[in-house]
Amino acid sequence: MEKTQFNHLLTSQSRYLAPQALKFTRDADDAKDLIQDTLLRAILNSDKFREGTNLKGWLYTIMRNLFVNNYRKRGFHTCPIDVEEAIQLHVENLGESNMRVEGIKTSLNHLPRQYYQPFSMYLDGYKYHEITERLLVPLGTIKNRIHIARKILKQTIS
Repeated sequence: MEKTQFNHLLTSQSRYLAPQALKFTRDADDAKDLIQDTLLRAILNSDKFREGTNLKGWLYTIMRNLFVNNYRKRGFHTCPIDVEEAIQLHVENLGESNMRVEGIKTSLNHLPRQYYQPFSMYLDGYKYHEITERLLVPLGTIKNRIHIARKILKQTIS
């Protein structure tokens, strides 16, 4: 497939990316940036696209990978998915999901205060250094408390 034909196909499919980009980012400007990055990546990798392949699916895959990679680079604190959503995404049965969410909430509430506060701040998206500044506790202590809180939750939930 020649470049002009590929570019024409890209522009015709780009409008279908907007709803998914908005779902990922939950912000119109960030969604536009994600679409632009997706199209740029698609153009740069046009040699890898095979004719007869689902172009829309290929573009969605690129967009999802870009979003996940950007999310990881930012340090996990700007993802619009909250803790309950993340837990429910990993559970297939809704009834079982609700039971697990309630179990996790209960377990969180039973954490000792010294672990609960830094761990809940971490779940809310704060970075380690932000938690350190807010709680006036050394960075190593914060990391240790979050680690211990995870261990406790893992034992109580399992």
